[in-house]
Amino acid sequence: MAVGDGAPTIVWGPLLSSTIMNYLDSGMLRDQVHKRSPFWSWIREGNRIKRLTGGERIKVPVMYEGSGNFKRYSGLEALDPTGYEGITNAFFNWKQAATSVVISGLDKRSNQGESRIRDLTKDKIFQAESTLADNLASDAYSEGTANGSKQITGLKAMVDGTPATGTYGDINSANNSAWRNNAVLSVGNGAVNLLPNLRTIYNDCTEVAGVEGEPDGIFTTQSVAETLESLVVPAIRYTGGGTSDLSSRPTFRGASINWESKVDSGYLYVLNSKHIFGFVHRDADFAMADGGLQNPVNQDAFIAPILYQGNLGTNLRSAHGVLQGIT
Repeated sequence: MAVGDGAPTIVWGPLLSSTIMNYLDSGMLRDQVHKRSPFWSWIREGNRIKRLTGGERIKVPVMYEGSGNFKRYSGLEALDPTGYEGITNAFFNWKQAATSVVISGLDKRSNQGESRIRDLTKDKIFQAESTLADNLASDAYSEGTANGSKQITGLKAMVDGTPATGTYGDINSANNSAWRNNAVLSVGNGAVNLLPNLRTIYNDCTEVAGVEGEPDGIFTTQSVAETLESLVVPAIRYTGGGTSDLSSRPTFRGASINWESKVDSGYLYVLNSKHIFGFVHRDADFAMADGGLQNPVNQDAFIAPILYQGNLGTNLRSAHGVLQGIT
């Protein structure tokens, strides 16, 4: 349908919608958001992003004690069939976030022609991608209290500086010693104290009941990462053979050393990817909102909200550690 002598206008909605949907369906936006953050890239490489289909909250089974019915025996001596609990559940609320691809009527009319409007749409998608990546990276290191606790419950809550206090995942840490991460509050001079404290907390995260594997990710600030790298030279080893940016990171005892500007000053996290998860709802995994591209009745624009619904969680807090106060 044409309006006056102008170019057809009815096709722009479907054209914009199909361009955005094709990009989202390809997974490229999700991939680029993850790759922009060392933390999310690490989680993704470890296959720890779990796509869920629903549920009021995210439920994660947590083992806090062994079976309790171990018995040494001889010959036909009766075994111990006693039942034992030892398993509970941690619960994590869904957290939601969104950004929108917005193309104004002015933009549309200034970029006539199919190729030009497609290029404009892709530019707007890349803008949305950058916004999502920046904010989700910030959320990953957060306490989850921003915007009325609508923020992702990040590492500052999961790997707490005072692990014997507070509630995380609906489990009270004060009453559950097994639900406490490892922490050192005041490391001080990094050149002198960083390596000894890192060795200790690495070992503390490894010698834990129920732990699978060893810590394989270290996340800190640029200055602390550079200090740590200088301390492990000449014994430094760089990972190799991978396909991501993480494949060239230096390592400490097999754990990649990563820095990100979103980490709070003086912090260093020691993490085990087998006990940390990024959860995301299948229908809001950087997906366009139901109804697709929208053309509001009171706005000269096309709008496509891109939705995220998920959170971070762990099934074993004691597999992780944090060093604070590094100078």
